[in-house]
Amino acid sequence: MKKQEKIDLVENLKKDLSQVAGIVAVDFTGLKMNQITEVRRKVKDSGGNFKVLKNNLIKIAAEQGGFKDLAEFLDGPTALGWHQKEVVGLAKILTEMAKKYEHLKIKGGLIEGNKVNAQGVEALSRLPSRLELLAQLAGGISAGPRKLLGLMQSLQQKMVGLMVSLKDKKNA
Repeated sequence: MKKQEKIDLVENLKKDLSQVAGIVAVDFTGLKMNQITEVRRKVKDSGGNFKVLKNNLIKIAAEQGGFKDLAEFLDGPTALGWHQKEVVGLAKILTEMAKKYEHLKIKGGLIEGNKVNAQGVEALSRLPSRLELLAQLAGGISAGPRKLLGLMQSLQQKMVGLMVSLKDKKNA
């Protein structure tokens, strides 16, 4: 790789990493090319990125981009997965792939600027995704008005029932 290509790669990586919510480093030693391609495709389908890069280039981009803690995970062959918004989804995909392929090992990463180890990434993967949380929030917000509407309707029905029974009582 020529020097200018390396400089461009570092600049692009630094730009990409500056906008992410989470970065996960994985060891891919022993994976076959088609398996790496499957992991890359799944991460890309979720809206993220997954790249195999030289550790020196990652270290330079991380230091220049303010991700110095990332250097801790750059021992041996390393691939980076990152996502702009959906960190939980990224963690779920990489954890699922690590279970499917025993050679894929999660090293750790940075989530919202905080360093997490492999167990932290796995714990994050057990959380509901952003979309699931938003659906739960919408359901919780709409539950209150629905219950109020149901109570108001039942109150009207009870009033009508009372009036009908009062009328029947007076007629009897």
